[in-house]
Amino acid sequence: MSGLPYIRAAAILLVLILLSRSQYGETRRPSSQSTRLTLAQLQGSWEKYFIYYSTRIVVFDPIGDDKTVAVHGDWIMIEDADKLAEVLNRLGLNPRFDPDDILEIRGPGGQLFGYMIFASGDRVSVKAPEANTVRLFYNPQRAPDAP
Repeated sequence: MSGLPYIRAAAILLVLILLSRSQYGETRRPSSQSTRLTLAQLQGSWEKYFIYYSTRIVVFDPIGDDKTVAVHGDWIMIEDADKLAEVLNRLGLNPRFDPDDILEIRGPGGQLFGYMIFASGDRVSVKAPEANTVRLFYNPQRAPDAP
């Protein structure tokens, strides 16, 4: 029975790891072409989303789905089609911005919270502080050729 304390310790460690992972979400590419949205589709149905942008990122949070994508810091809400077009045009000038690379924002358990598009090389992490809320943390990275 001398191995029993090690088994208990391993079980407790496994539970702690699983609980800590459940507080995080993820961003990922859609699993199939049929579920992949285009930027034109998101832009064309802009009124169905709460839309936020920051330095080199745009987030689309569906309205009326009982889920929230929370942002913090220097984010600006987009409330009309003209402003969205202006922001997307400006982002399109960045060579690290790929308009075809739209990512899903997923919470714990894989539930869909929204969509985002941002410059490659930048970092985004997703934390789930509450059952129906994910919080995005955006960290823009300096371009390799920047001074």
